[in-house]
Amino acid sequence: MSLSSPAALAANAPAADGQIVTQTFIEQVLDNANTAKAMRTMSTLLAKDDVAALKAHIRQLPPLTREATLYRLLSSPLPLNNDHWRRYLAELSQQQPHFLLRHQQDGYWVTTPAFHYAAAARQQLNRYREQQLTQELGMLLSYRQLVIADWIKPSQPGYRQRRDALVAMIDEYDSDGLAYLVEQYLTDPTLMWLPDNAILAAIAQATDRPALYDRLWRRGTDQYSLNALHALRQRANDGFALQQMMAAADNPSLRGPAIRQLANLSPLPAPVADFLMSQLSLRQGQQVAQLLVEAGKDEWLSGLGDELGPLGRQHIASALSSR
Repeated sequence: MSLSSPAALAANAPAADGQIVTQTFIEQVLDNANTAKAMRTMSTLLAKDDVAALKAHIRQLPPLTREATLYRLLSSPLPLNNDHWRRYLAELSQQQPHFLLRHQQDGYWVTTPAFHYAAAARQQLNRYREQQLTQELGMLLSYRQLVIADWIKPSQPGYRQRRDALVAMIDEYDSDGLAYLVEQYLTDPTLMWLPDNAILAAIAQATDRPALYDRLWRRGTDQYSLNALHALRQRANDGFALQQMMAAADNPSLRGPAIRQLANLSPLPAPVADFLMSQLSLRQGQQVAQLLVEAGKDEWLSGLGDELGPLGRQHIASALSSR
């Protein structure tokens, strides 16, 4: 059965699994009077913390109105201090919506829930857990009782949430507290075995400690170390940032992005120019020359002939000839 017009609203019959609706139909259902009325009732009951009445009201709604209203209600942050409400959200998060939307995505036809209230319920619960973790973390940090290696264990459930909570806290933490975290990273070798660079990158960026950046560039590259490298580009007038961009180039998987960032500086700071000249004479100098050409540094390259050896000149000639 396919529902594609407002006429289907009138019947709002019990839903069979997998009813297909259109995007236009979804928008009309979300905005119609039945949904708006149900939404007002549900919001009132939620404000009163009357979960039993709320569940009873939801059960008696027609399927289409029920799914649309639940989706609207759960798509905005809600207070979650009531245990009964959280348990009900856990129930909703496990349900399978009946109404489906079939649409193209990246050249393929995909089918997704039209009113994905189950996913919205999961997001509400995740937000609550994040708030609880943030409160716990704030208490541990304020009393200097946080042991990072105990707080986040990659083998345990919730690793990502705990990691993200700590990263968010680092962005707002005071210098004394950051020094407490830095000391752990510099003295606890187990932290070097975390599966990603999120926490290390956040502490390095918040403190500008060379030792932390040194550890970051020596670890495997991921989105967090790349983001830290890109952030340094915004501080091109800062000698420390320039030094770290050059240091990042020692990591083979960061070399290309780091050299590209340096090559695109204009004008080239003297330390960067010296660094790039030294890189041109290495076996991998062809890549450096090519990135400099792409950055519009042809004239600068052309003037280096007498300052480089045969290999460096060869790299420059090859890059300039490929324009």
